[in-house]
Amino acid sequence: MDTSERLKNLVAKFVLKYNYWGYLFSRIRRRPSKSIPSIMGVAAEPDGTISLIYHPDLVDKTDDANLVKVIEHEGLHLLNKHIPRLIRILSNEIDNENKNKKIKVWNIASDCCVNSQAKFKDDFIIGGQNWPLCLPERYKLPDGKLTEWYFLELLKNLEGQGDDGPSIGDHSKWSEGLSSISDLSAFSRKIDQHVRRIIKDSAKTFNKERGRLPSHIADLIQGALAPPQAPYYQIIRKLVRGTRFSKFRRSPTKINRKRTYAFILGDDSIPKISPFPGKTRDFTFNIVVLIDTSGSMSNEDIKEGLSGVKNILEKDRHCHTTVLEVDAGVEKEYVCKKIRDIQFNIKGRGGTTLGPGLFRAKELGCDVCLAFTDGYTENINAIPRKRLPKKTIWVINKGGSAKQVNTSGFVVQI
Repeated sequence: MDTSERLKNLVAKFVLKYNYWGYLFSRIRRRPSKSIPSIMGVAAEPDGTISLIYHPDLVDKTDDANLVKVIEHEGLHLLNKHIPRLIRILSNEIDNENKNKKIKVWNIASDCCVNSQAKFKDDFIIGGQNWPLCLPERYKLPDGKLTEWYFLELLKNLEGQGDDGPSIGDHSKWSEGLSSISDLSAFSRKIDQHVRRIIKDSAKTFNKERGRLPSHIADLIQGALAPPQAPYYQIIRKLVRGTRFSKFRRSPTKINRKRTYAFILGDDSIPKISPFPGKTRDFTFNIVVLIDTSGSMSNEDIKEGLSGVKNILEKDRHCHTTVLEVDAGVEKEYVCKKIRDIQFNIKGRGGTTLGPGLFRAKELGCDVCLAFTDGYTENINAIPRKRLPKKTIWVINKGGSAKQVNTSGFVVQI
């Protein structure tokens, strides 16, 4: 039996035994490659799909029991969406040396995460040799943390780590060929959508037929398929939908039909130019995202604000989105045209006075201000309405209070 047939039969056995990994990997193409340094690994293709790449010689020399563990290891990388998450990290990095450091550390962090989730403890036997696991304890880190947590902790101690030794799965394809991709953020979203689709299809078929997922896999699937905490763009669109039809802007390519008599005519009596250009509908939303960066806001609360920016950019390319970071004043202001423009170096962490941010949003002439806060601020309800933006959506975090803001805008409690 050749290697490809053996892997095909192994995946089929998974399905017959109601093992979730059979349902997942039956939806992923498999292709051999003797150039990879390990037994197998998941990889992103240029079209945004995922493949399982395997080394035929190492697979042939490895028994089924260890292959099952390797396949679970690779499946957990998919459920954690480690490939698109790495690409998003690299999309914000322009220095090649820093990129290589982050790739190295992310590879270690992702292995620490999945091996901890699978509760692997014993080394694998790959091709007749002992392959040590990459576990958090090797780096004196605790089990059960998120990949980003391991990533940030390992970045602090990057120097002096030395050779990491052999890896169970191959990660070399995760970042291969990215230099030819013009928009890494868009590419990561494409991969993310593909991975989400195969996870959803496999989980639906698995549950429908008979299966019962182990708790750690069920949690990962739920996280991979979870919608945003609130549909921010849909809320904005509902509140300011009328501006799509009532807003106009000057257009030099449109004729002002009321002033057609004012055309300058050439010798051949063909109109050359009109000093009175026409108008066209303005389909842009001018949105200000105000993020409370005071000390009472947790990192997760602030990340939810940044995810709100991402949600807007993904849903509508016409939006003009400005981000304001506010504690006792406006600490930072920047415009987001693409997801790569989102800035993660938050400024603030002092007291809470959101008035200056609202006044600045008013100056910017926004259609709507989307404000993420815990609500523990000055009494916004007492501020004269004419000093505030046209419309304000207050996104109040869990444990927050809308008492000081509830009459000044629309409130969403998450």
